[in-house]
Formats: sequence, C-alpha cells, structure tokens
Amino acid sequence: MNIFTKVMIVIVLMLIPVVMMYNSSNKISTGVVEQELLQVNMNRIRFFVEQMDVEADRLWRAAFVVASDPDALQLQLRSSSEPSYSMLQSKTLLLQKLDMQSTTFQWVNDFTVYSPVSDVMVSTNYLQQHDADYFRNSSQQRWDYRMIVTERGPENAFVRDLITPFESNAKPENPNLYVEVSFSSENLVKMLDRFKQGSVGEPFLYCPGFEPIMPRESEPDLINAMAKQFDKIKAQNPTEGSVKLTFRNEPYLVNYVASASLGWYLIDFQPMQKVLEPIDHSKKMFYAAGLLLLVLGVAAAALLYRNVQKPIYDLIRAVKSLRRGEYGHRVKHISNNEFYYLIEQFNLMSHDIQTLIDKVYTEQLQAKESSLKHLQAQINPHFLYNNFAYIQSMAQLERTKAIVAFTQHLSQYYRYTTRTEQQLTSLAEEMELIRNYLEIHRMQSERLQFHEQIELGMFSLLMPRLLFQPLVENAIVHGMEGKMGKFEIVITGKQTEEGWELIVEDNGVGMQQAELNALRHSLQLKSSADHSLGLRNVHQRLRHYFGQSSGLLIDHSSLGGLRVGLMIKNGGDSDI
Repeated sequence: MNIFTKVMIVIVLMLIPVVMMYNSSNKISTGVVEQELLQVNMNRIRFFVEQMDVEADRLWRAAFVVASDPDALQLQLRSSSEPSYSMLQSKTLLLQKLDMQSTTFQWVNDFTVYSPVSDVMVSTNYLQQHDADYFRNSSQQRWDYRMIVTERGPENAFVRDLITPFESNAKPENPNLYVEVSFSSENLVKMLDRFKQGSVGEPFLYCPGFEPIMPRESEPDLINAMAKQFDKIKAQNPTEGSVKLTFRNEPYLVNYVASASLGWYLIDFQPMQKVLEPIDHSKKMFYAAGLLLLVLGVAAAALLYRNVQKPIYDLIRAVKSLRRGEYGHRVKHISNNEFYYLIEQFNLMSHDIQTLIDKVYTEQLQAKESSLKHLQAQINPHFLYNNFAYIQSMAQLERTKAIVAFTQHLSQYYRYTTRTEQQLTSLAEEMELIRNYLEIHRMQSERLQFHEQIELGMFSLLMPRLLFQPLVENAIVHGMEGKMGKFEIVITGKQTEEGWELIVEDNGVGMQQAELNALRHSLQLKSSADHSLGLRNVHQRLRHYFGQSSGLLIDHSSLGGLRVGLMIKNGGDSDI
C-alpha cells in the first residue's frame, strides 16, 4: 500500500471509535429522554384529569345543596294552579339562588329544579324543554353526554340528575324532585387549549361510542384515527398507561388517564420526531463536524499525495517509459516543490537520450517498429487461444462437423495471414479472409451477424495485405465486448467521385465524442502506447500506399456503434 492509502486508513480508523461512542451515547440519552418525557407527561395528564374531576364533583355536590334548599323543597308543595304572582315570586327567588350557585364555578353550567308532584320547573337554561318525559331517562349514577339546547344554541354537554328521595343504587319509584346539573363540553375544550400550550402533543378526551373532544387548533383526522386505535392501546391497562408505538409510519409517545368522575379518557400522543428534534439536531451537527474532519483529513492526504506521492509515481512511470523505449516521455514540472530539481534533471537526461537515439538509430527503429506492428496485426495469441479452447469444447461434445468447419476457416485464415511473399492483394482475397475471420467468431458466438454490401467492380481493387481486416477485428474486440443481445456488423464498399471507400459499421457500445476526438488525434502521431496502435498503423499504411489524401475515417454509426472506413483517393502518389 502506498502512503496515501495508509493515511486514509488511519483517518478512517480514528473516526470509527468516535462515531461508535457517539452513537452509543446518543442511543442512551434518547432512551432517558423518552422515559423522562413519558413520566413528566403522565404527571401533567394526571393533574389535568384531577382538576377536571374536582370541578365535576363540585358541581355534583352543588346539586345536593340545591336539593336541600327550603325554596326548592317548597317547590314541590306548590301547584301550578296558584295565582300567577305568588308562583312567579317563588320561582324568581329560587332562580336567583340557582344563578348564584352557578356563578361560583369556573365552568359554564346550568341548574334545573323540577317537581313532578307539582309539575313546576325552575332552570337557568330557559330554552331547554323540561317536563316529565324529559326526566324519564335521567341519569343519576353517572354523567350523561348528550345534546342540549341553551341560549348559546345546541351544544354537547355533560348532564347528571339528582332525584329525591335520594337512593344511591336505583331511582326512587315516586320521585319528589329532580335537580339537574349540566355543563358544556366547551369548558373541556378550553382546558385542552390551555393544556396544549407549550406542548408538541395532541391531547383529546375520548369515550367509546362518542366523538372525541379535542382542542380548537388540532388535527381532527389524526385524532379520530388515533381514537380508533385506542381500544388496542388500553387493553393491557384500562385505567392509565404510557406506550410507545408506530402509527402511520411515525413513532409516537402515548399517555392516557381515565377520569373517575366523567368516565372519559384523556389521551395525549406526541410525535417522537418533534420531541427528539433537539437531539436529532445535535446528532446532525456531530455528523457534520465528523464529515468536515473527514474532508479535512482527505484534503490533507490529497495534499500529501499531490506533493509527494504523485511526483514519485510520475518518476516511476517515466522510468518505465524509458525502459519501453518511449524516450520522448517528459515529466511535468511542479514549481515550489522539493522534487523540482529531480524532475528537471530527469527531463534533461531523457532529452539527451532521445537526441542521441534520433541521430543514430531513428531509421533502424522505424523499420523494426513497422515490422513489429505488421507481425502484431497478423498474429493475435489471444485469438489463437480462444480458437483452441473452442475446438477442445467441441471435441468434448463430439461435434465433429463443427470442428471440421471451424478448422477449415481457421486454416484458411492463417494460411492467408502467414503468407509474406506478396505485399499486395485484391479486395476479393481480403474479403475472403474477413469472411473466414467472422465465421470463426460467429461459430463461437451465435449473436454475431454480418452483412456485405460491396459493389462488384471493387473486388479487383489492389491493396496492401491485412489492411482492411484490422477494422473488422476492432469492431469485434471493442464493439462486441459489453454489448448485450445481437451484435451486427455491416461491410459496405462503393466507388465515390474521388475514389473508393470501404466502411465497417457495427451496433456495438460505441464511443463518447471526447474519446472519438482523441482517437482521431492519435492517428496523426508517429508513436504511442495506447490501444489505437492498430488503427494508426492502418492509417499510416493507407497514406503510404495511396497518398497523403487517403486515410482512415472514424465516426458514429447510425446503427449505434462506430463507423470506420478506408478512404482511398484517386490521383495520389501510389504506384498501385
């Protein structure tokens, strides 16, 4: 491993224990916050329910006070047939006492006194119809939640009736007096509004069979949906409890307490995302700081790489290039750096070597390079190995006909490529070589298909041997690799106004425009170490035999891959 890799590993190893320790600490602190939050919220809910029960119990005790009032007792002795003035005076006096009793409470309430004996009624709610039929379904044991009519309009209210003579377990058969106490659900809405202030939760009162009582600024859809799930929540503990659950893909903390007086549940559910938002913010800040430290560490390592590691690599690559004979290789100068002198001296040494070689051996090296490239174009060891592997596999499968056909194509291919006594050949012979070459590949891969569209008059065209075959080989090697499905090669040849053209098109992977421009530029270089050596050799041979106006055409193909062709111009300085 190089220095840069080691530095990066050290940075990562330093950050790993820090991140692990923070995650553990964050998990513990989150759990503590959740438990404390559940406990604190449970205490708030208990206090709220206790206040609500105290006020409801005070109202119920006030009914006993009203029932024992002398004027209320006298009401059952009076008759509705008495003179109107006397009856009105008596009812007015009792109504004043009921109003005084009503105003002593924080909640908006109403008191009603009705005597079935005398059929006389006195109430602070003069809009509600109170008669014998109304009190037939009265509730003495619990608070009843129903719709009543008040001076504020129809509204839901909690109603409870005291019936004398009082019996704790049942209604008396012949009641003397009804004392009804009622208070609007708006009182509880106001209490919920105050309870919700400064909290992220959604409190509401709920009793199975009734619509939830909720604050004014709330989410009714969410509360109604949560209320439907409450029967499952309170299954383990029907009195009070705290649970953590996931609802609609979001975690919630749910606290609930049952009211002993009203029989309703106060439920408060708080979204964990909002509750733990400060902790999440702190967590994000920590990760941001960790990421910043990681970026700074990478920057420091990159600086080390750029100023130390990269110059060393450049010198190593330069030495390897010299060993390969690329004496024109130079290392770029890096100013204000300790490697500046070393790189400068290497470039001077490389320049001196190149100058010496150019003076003495240039022509000999060019001749050897041309011969070497020609031999490389003729014999491809990987191609030969693949053919032997195919023959072996066919032999194991006992497919003798395939072996015979394959070896015939292979023998004809190598018979042509190893024949060196003739420098020129006809297009017909070159195409026969290409057909053998493509047939060899087609037998190995059935997804290869090729087509010919060459004018008949072109088959007598003379050209250097193995000039057209490298274009087809490049299409197979570079276009077919990485291409899924059918691979198609189309070979066309036609006469133009300026001469001839032979085109090889494929539907392979193709090239980006930048790569295509770089490949075109490399054709003009005399030497290079990239993969375009075969195409550059074809381009140089074309210009050598057919003149400087001829050359290699490289462009995008309408089939999706590349379009590579030989452009042979008439009127050149070719002996052919």
